[in-house]
Amino acid sequence: MAKIKSPNPNYNGDSASLHFVNGEADTDDKWLIEWFKNKGYMVEETAEKKKEKVQSEEKGNEAKKNSEQPKAKKSKDKKDE
Repeated sequence: MAKIKSPNPNYNGDSASLHFVNGEADTDDKWLIEWFKNKGYMVEETAEKKKEKVQSEEKGNEAKKNSEQPKAKKSKDKKDE
């Protein structure tokens, strides 16, 4: 969830499908969050959303770490001749 803050802290009304009260509205729509950021609105992500983002990044880093590890080479058995 993210809190969208209007440049006008006294704004009460609807904008881009969100209902603002005293210049604030909440949404979890990623597209709207980016849209409001691009329009100059302040966006504050809640702790829950930040936690999800960190967990997602950790999973991505772990997958990347695992893919970067060199694979062990198979040893060939040589018989004495």
